[in-house]
Parts: sequence; C-alpha cells; structure tokens
Amino acid sequence: MTGKMMRIKARSSMAKKLFTVALVLGAGVLAGCESPSMKLRNEGLRLYHQHKYAAALEKFNQSLKYNESQPRGNYYAGASDYMLGRYEQSQYHYKMAWRVDPNYGHVKSALAEALIKSGKPNEAMNFLERDAALTQRPAGRLRVARFYEKLGDLDDARANYAKAAQMAPTDANIQMQTAQFFDRIGQKSEAGKYFVQAYKLNPALPGLVPAMLNDGLTISDAYGPAATHP
Repeated sequence: MTGKMMRIKARSSMAKKLFTVALVLGAGVLAGCESPSMKLRNEGLRLYHQHKYAAALEKFNQSLKYNESQPRGNYYAGASDYMLGRYEQSQYHYKMAWRVDPNYGHVKSALAEALIKSGKPNEAMNFLERDAALTQRPAGRLRVARFYEKLGDLDDARANYAKAAQMAPTDANIQMQTAQFFDRIGQKSEAGKYFVQAYKLNPALPGLVPAMLNDGLTISDAYGPAATHP
C-alpha cells in the first residue's frame, strides 16, 4: 500500500469516528433539550395511560402554564377531566385544542361527547353541524349521523348517513357504515343497496361478505341488473 493510500484510509477512518461521536453528542443534546412543558406533558401521558387521571391532569395543567395553546396538552387535559366526570372543564380544554388544530385526533367527537354529558345535546349537534357544513367532508357528515343516532334521533341520523354516502360514492367504508346503520334500524332493503355498493368498491372489506349474507344477499347481487345505488 502506498503512503498516499495509507493517508486516505487514515482520513476516512478518522471521519467515521468523528461522525459517530457527532451522532452520540447530537442525541445527547436532543435528549437534554426536552422543554419543561414537554417533560410535564409526557409525564401526564404516562399517568393517563396508567388510568391515573387526577395525577395526569395535574401534570397537563402544569404543562399548559408554559404554553396554554398546545393542542395535545389541552386534548389530554380534556380527556382527563372527562374521565373524572368534570365535563364542563373538559369542554374548555377540548375547545382550546380544536381552535388551535381543528383536525387534531378525535377532538370534535370528544367535545361533542363532553357537551352531551353536561346536558347540552343541542349545542353538541349545532357544533357538529356547523363543522360539517364548513368543511364539506364526508367524515364530518358521518360524524353528525353517528351522534344523531346516539341521541336516538333516527330521522336526522338516516338523512345524514345517506348524505355521507352520497358525498363519498367511491368510499367503501362509508358505504358499509351507512349500510350497517340501515341494518340496525331494520331497513334491510335500503341496507342491501349500500352493502352492494361497498362490495363493488372493495369486496375484501373486513366483515362485508358476512354482513351481506346475513341480510340474504349473494355476491351475484352486486353485479345483477337490480344492483343500483340510490
């Protein structure tokens, strides 16, 4: 091996060692950079998942003193309040999380649940209806339908499930959920139409074929002349 090649090999070896040292130091710096707010929130999450909701809430509230608008901290503070039966307080945190990040997790459903628990079903449905109208997303319309069903308002639930299916004609999951709703309320013929549409879109959808067979549908129904979507 020539002297030049030996020097190149030595420099390469030294570069690898320096890179490894940099990685180790970088990881240490990142670990040491965890903010007090993040540290408290992570402690709260650990306690929350251990079902220690009061202790978790204390950590989340301490974390929010550093940054009161963080969506994750507010969401889990709201969830802790909810689990402790503090529904009014949970609404405050859910609303904070929703205002900062309207698409965070299940915050819209969580807020609606808290409003219903505190005796405000009309406010819950007005909130969900406004959101669905504003976003014009099938998922939002489906959320409205589920909550109407939860409240026992089957007429509004029926209208909103059908609307969600109409808005998402190529979404097999929404078609199937609509079919399952009509199945639950005993409207088998209507359910069959949506089951058929779901099968056309995704025949491998889990639970779809058993549900169809349970309603007396056959696979050939999905491709027969009568298999038309409303």
